[in-house]
Amino acid sequence: MQKLDKNENYTSQSFENIKHINENGIEFWYARELQSVLNYKEWR
Repeated sequence: MQKLDKNENYTSQSFENIKHINENGIEFWYARELQSVLNYKEWR
């Protein structure tokens, strides 16, 4: 797993932009969308 760099600018807004909510009101995120927010270079 890639270690997160303390200098990266992750914001709650970044995660809010890709958040999904199902019919029961439960929030979830897709891993492939999180990949770009977390600056992962590859999907593995």
